[in-house]
Amino acid sequence: MTDLEKETAFVETISAACPELEIRSACLREHDGEFNDILLVNEDLIFRFPRRAENLPAFLRESKLLTRLQGHLPIPVPQPVFDSGTAAEFGKVFMGYRLIPGQPFSRDALETIKDETLLQSLAGQLADFLKALHRLTTSALDMDLPEMNMPVWAHSFFAEVQKNLFVYMRDDACKTVTVTFEEYFAQGNLHIYPPCLVHGDFGGSNILLEGERISGILDFSGACLSDPALDMASVSTYGEAFFERICQFYSVDELTCRRAAFYRSLFALEEALYGWKSGDEEAFSRGMEQYV
Repeated sequence: MTDLEKETAFVETISAACPELEIRSACLREHDGEFNDILLVNEDLIFRFPRRAENLPAFLRESKLLTRLQGHLPIPVPQPVFDSGTAAEFGKVFMGYRLIPGQPFSRDALETIKDETLLQSLAGQLADFLKALHRLTTSALDMDLPEMNMPVWAHSFFAEVQKNLFVYMRDDACKTVTVTFEEYFAQGNLHIYPPCLVHGDFGGSNILLEGERISGILDFSGACLSDPALDMASVSTYGEAFFERICQFYSVDELTCRRAAFYRSLFALEEALYGWKSGDEEAFSRGMEQYV
């Protein structure tokens, strides 16, 4: 299906489900969604359609979670105001929300900021968001969420890396990765953490900056109950100096920092394995770059 055909089909689906909405313009945003097609409507509405049928349960759970998060967090998150109602057919399921202003707060964008006061403010804003998110309970949100047990996940992930990626990697790289996992498995104190609601992909592309404030947090598709160090690992990609600022505001303990460092060390392997599974050669090459 061409982009124009997709746009037409999506507009027809939205119009049928939301007849009160006057659609004056619609444009498919080609590079914005990894798991969803993104349609910009009337220049100020975002409509998301899941790209694969198997993603429907997680998509519907995210839509519900975004609704329940409203009013609980110090930074705006998307608020679904349009949805596909009772539609369950793949291609007909969507969520729509107002565009949150701002640009992705990438590491490159961070490195252009030299004002110490502003850097402190931004670090505090991100830390306050994570503290508020991590304190939320399923009872407060009145919904169930999947749980990701990190030691169990690590065993499974290591097995997949050995089976599918080691064949492409240098011998010394295989040994280094093996040691990294074995040291984690041997340290039982790193396997104990308070499960909490985590964002799951708290990186620059999902954090919006407008002027001197963090204006929005996007993409809760990976949200689950898990280790708060997962989000700390993601935000550590901003670099050590800025990460230390965030840790000071959040009051991160030593064990959480060590777990975050372990999770961060796996990011390239996760990208490579995703690329291998999905046939995305660019993602596979990026992830494997340091290992081949």
